Amino acid sequence: MDMENVKQIFRDAGTAISRAVQFTEEKLGKAEKTEQDPNFEQLVTFCDNTKQNTETILKNMEFILNSNPGMRVENLFFLDKKKSGLSSSEYLGIAMTEAGNDFGPDTAYGSALIKVGNIQQTLGLNQREFIKSANDCFVNPMNKYLETDMKTVVKERSLLEKRRLDLDACKTRVRKTRMLATTKVKAEHDLKVAQEEYNRQAEITKLLMEGVPSAHPQHLQHLLDFVDTQAAFYLKCHESLMSLQSDLSGFPSDQDNVATLSPDTPALGRIQQAKVITSQEPRDAHDLRLSAGEIISIDVNSDIGSNYFIGKKIQKGKVYKSNVRLLNQG
Repeated sequence: MDMENVKQIFRDAGTAISRAVQFTEEKLGKAEKTEQDPNFEQLVTFCDNTKQNTETILKNMEFILNSNPGMRVENLFFLDKKKSGLSSSEYLGIAMTEAGNDFGPDTAYGSALIKVGNIQQTLGLNQREFIKSANDCFVNPMNKYLETDMKTVVKERSLLEKRRLDLDACKTRVRKTRMLATTKVKAEHDLKVAQEEYNRQAEITKLLMEGVPSAHPQHLQHLLDFVDTQAAFYLKCHESLMSLQSDLSGFPSDQDNVATLSPDTPALGRIQQAKVITSQEPRDAHDLRLSAGEIISIDVNSDIGSNYFIGKKIQKGKVYKSNVRLLNQG
């Protein structure tokens, strides 16, 4: 190591000590601190809010998109390479279809398990596609912003703080050496240099922070893209579940213990298929929600009122006669 490098090491060490002393004296109230103008401080606050809120949003977004820690552990250790990367819904779907085949696809329970299992796997696939799209349209661009633009702002602000400590340390030395002519000239020269470096760094930092608000419109676009992706995901899931519900509406059941209208409501008697000709919105908790075109089960012996049957989809409830047409009637 040559002498110049040794001298540089000592200079850097001296600068670090000077900054530490200045910082400590400021905290103890024994030294003055150069303050920024209000506009600069507003920019600092805006940048801090942008950084902190973006980090918080991304942290919670990651929790939503990767809400199955067991799946992440399994992928890490490759416990099952054939199924690696599947979602929880897909695992459930596989278990249901395997059980359905074991019980027999020609039985009511086995057939229903296979139908539900297939839809669960579809839901899982939709979920994985949603996760990929959400990462592409929101998470990755926002992370990139934090790792590039915001990281540069943070770096330059840190450098500005060091320049400020150097400047204030020089001011302190000038005040202490006013009566010593031999050191006064050097102290004033160091102060002038520190002031120039501080001013230059403050201008650079300010320009970078002024660019932070201009990034918000792009962040808004990423957010809108995410909402579109999420809406498409839930629509696909809704359509799949409605189709499944329609497929299962005609399955017989020995015990209707999913829902009960009231203690005196009779169990389903003679079951007949009916087609919904007019959509039905529930008037109270006992009514079924029906969509036009659905095929549902009707208990034709449950004519306990003048204007409705007892019908069954997944749950049991009232079906108004004017909304359905029995399939054995022309």
